[in-house]
Amino acid sequence: MNKIKEFFNEYGKIVSKILINHVALSIFGLMVCLCTKTMNTVLFWVAGVFATLLYMFLLYMVMWELGAKHNVKRYEEGEKPDKLLGLKISLVKNSVFILVAILIIVFSLFTTDDASAMNSFLATLKSVMVLFFDSMYMPIFTVCQFSAIFLILTIPEILCCTFSYLAGLSGMKCIFPDKKDNKKK
Repeated sequence: MNKIKEFFNEYGKIVSKILINHVALSIFGLMVCLCTKTMNTVLFWVAGVFATLLYMFLLYMVMWELGAKHNVKRYEEGEKPDKLLGLKISLVKNSVFILVAILIIVFSLFTTDDASAMNSFLATLKSVMVLFFDSMYMPIFTVCQFSAIFLILTIPEILCCTFSYLAGLSGMKCIFPDKKDNKKK
């Protein structure tokens, strides 16, 4: 129990920052996708891809910065960093989304053809997920109607957080190399 408390004391701000980015980009994706959906299908897909890439970029930047800070601590203070920290932070952030995705999958197994309460609850749960939390993936939802898509869409986020933290931890450049390094060579 103390380890969980320590984790949230130390990394709670990072988790909340990523969660705020997620909600903000979901609202951005909702606005952009709904505006372009009536205009053109290609523009709708471009808007969805843009919103998704922007979200992944924000994830990358936050987690890379954390990894770079831990890289500096490793050299200055001799601390041994946790290489799975990016994965842990991402799983904590996505825990609610994974739980709701599992609920959607379970409830979809019990749906019927009539207008039952289970169907209404499932439709409401899916709508809330699409409109408030996963709007940047809206073009994917127009093509994929199966319930497991909500769980599958958490995988790129988890991978992005994990690999960007490792990139920062290993000392890799963020995105663009320093111009000073190129001049020396």
